Amino acid sequence: MNYFQPNLVDTVYSANSPLMVENHYKNPNGFKRLGNEDLCGTTIDPNNEISIREKFEKTGALNPPVDTNIYIKNSFGNDIQLPNHKCIVDSKTGKPLSVMSKTYTTQDNEPIYEVFERNKDILSLENICLMNDGARIFVSGGVKDSDMEVSKDDPIRRRLCFINSYDGSYSFKVVSIDFRLFCFNQMGRINRSKNKLVFKHSKGINDYVKNLPEFISWQREDLANSIEEFKAMKNVSFDNRSQAMEVLKNLSKQMLADKLIGSVVDKETKEKRPKDFNKDLSKEWADIRSNFLKETQNFEIAPNLYNCFNALTFQQTHCEQRVKDDIKGARVRMESLLNGKCGNRIDLVKNKCLALTR
Repeated sequence: MNYFQPNLVDTVYSANSPLMVENHYKNPNGFKRLGNEDLCGTTIDPNNEISIREKFEKTGALNPPVDTNIYIKNSFGNDIQLPNHKCIVDSKTGKPLSVMSKTYTTQDNEPIYEVFERNKDILSLENICLMNDGARIFVSGGVKDSDMEVSKDDPIRRRLCFINSYDGSYSFKVVSIDFRLFCFNQMGRINRSKNKLVFKHSKGINDYVKNLPEFISWQREDLANSIEEFKAMKNVSFDNRSQAMEVLKNLSKQMLADKLIGSVVDKETKEKRPKDFNKDLSKEWADIRSNFLKETQNFEIAPNLYNCFNALTFQQTHCEQRVKDDIKGARVRMESLLNGKCGNRIDLVKNKCLALTR
């Protein structure tokens, strides 16, 4: 059996929230511009007033994982137990979730539920997404009553993403992220020291959960730092269209520099050559340029650095994709935004943009 199925997404819960979005960005439930979480599964009716625990249970997020012994048959047909490994199984569905070392400590998802239950006055449950038959979970919540605007009707929300796994792909962690609600762009992961929480499964995670209210309250205060950074970008304007496009293209090259490492075989000459931005990243540049034109209403609005940054984050948040299947693409993109190259690129280009404000 294949215990690692990276494109398998099971279920998702999405909360209903009155966010300011363009009509053509709304999904059938009127939630928000479709984020990757929404594309990665079946949405539970957000109008159903059920408890937080029921929302977790409906997705299977609280199905207890159990450790079981593994047996194989030898050439004589006898069952032989594997002494150094165990199989982690969903106790309700009977599905094997992963095969791990006997020394691996399995941590269930109860602490994540506890965070939202104990802090429901300050943290709203927005998404629950299970992957790989429930072996991985991503739960997102918004810090309540803390949205701040870069300019009128352009709010930013601080969200916390809780991550856990039964297959060793993730430790138990909390990632802080700012999202622009207008287009649901991820605006970077919050990398300041007070925003990092990573727990080993072997530690007492439940003890950490008791101290999370202080961490969540800090997020509300710290969002102001991000808003000031975005406002500083907005204050950097360009003299003309040519200058704006030059800056945007330079930032694009810097953000996507990792994609230009190495060489490729040229489609026309059939000879190996270094990778080239114009030839090999034409789709990425087209997506970035297209969104920049939308940001500026085709230059009806005077362009600024904040427009550039949003065009770049939109490409990584919504367009970056190698596979044709949009659901698989959203799954890969979501994980990459939280813990991989997409998130790294946004963080990198954010620093490049901030350097231009000084």
